[in-house]
Amino acid sequence: MEDRRTFLKRSIPRLLVLASVFSLRPVREGSGGTLGIDLVEPRYVALLKDLVDHYQFSEKDLRSLFGKVVLHPEIIDRFERPAEALPYFEYRRRFVQNNLIEMSRDYLRKNIDVFQSVEKSFGVEKEIICSILGIESKFGQAGIQSFRVFDVLNTAFSTYPRRESFYRAELVEFLLLCREERMDPLSVNGSYAGAFGVPQFMPSSFRRYAVDFDRDGKKDLIHSTADIVASVANYLRAFHWRHEGLLWRRAVLDRDNPEVKQLVGSGLRTSTPVSRLLGIGVRIDPLPEQTEEVSLLIFELKQGEESLLAVFENFRAITHYNRSVNYALAVAELAGLLPGGTVQ
Repeated sequence: MEDRRTFLKRSIPRLLVLASVFSLRPVREGSGGTLGIDLVEPRYVALLKDLVDHYQFSEKDLRSLFGKVVLHPEIIDRFERPAEALPYFEYRRRFVQNNLIEMSRDYLRKNIDVFQSVEKSFGVEKEIICSILGIESKFGQAGIQSFRVFDVLNTAFSTYPRRESFYRAELVEFLLLCREERMDPLSVNGSYAGAFGVPQFMPSSFRRYAVDFDRDGKKDLIHSTADIVASVANYLRAFHWRHEGLLWRRAVLDRDNPEVKQLVGSGLRTSTPVSRLLGIGVRIDPLPEQTEEVSLLIFELKQGEESLLAVFENFRAITHYNRSVNYALAVAELAGLLPGGTVQ
């Protein structure tokens, strides 16, 4: 069977024909059979005009830069098959495992002074920050630097209509970021989704939440542990993280109730006070303050075994980092296995 690289190489002419006939993809064949972009395609004409008129970029420099883009159509398949779509008992196997647990404990121990300082400054527990960094990139050791970020952003913008608007915005943010931080746009490597650095920030998140915690004049999310840890804390704080706030607790339904079904169906979109849940037959153990706002979710914690969970504001804050509820639960679970951590 052909490997993927051979398949893609043989598919390039077919892709180019489809692009020219149906105007689906602004692509051109570059040197060595690689796919590039066509700057006369209307979306790129509009993008470059926006960058020149509103952000004062040089059109000549932009044309030179965009002319070096290499598209990676193979990453679109990964967008369609995210790990977050797995049942939780399968998803957790990828992250809540002995190797990552030990790695996380070691990273926390070695950098305890930084973590304690950041927790004091931002009010975000060190175990949660450490857990996020472990899951995102294994503290920078995972193979997440596979693609040039600029190539990925262009690939998604030009060939993935479902996220075209999002990635157009991220392209603008990335170029602004590179100008502000004096980075060569073609020198930054990241994941197949366009995230980069140890915390795996998208360009817009970097510009909004990255912190120069070590005060060396640079926001360095690759080499500076202080900046890395503080930036994650700053992100969570922006989404209303509460120090020592609750994450999740198990819930039990005493009786069938349509209101509970409605709340479960709404997921994180709806929250309600604990006091209301008690009145419609939901028990939470241990019982939190009745004024706490709760969302109800169902997880398959074990194969074939669904559990009703009550999740709180801090859990919702983690889902702003990654929209997957599986991700948030894995972060909470890993954090609970670190010294001083708790899952509730």
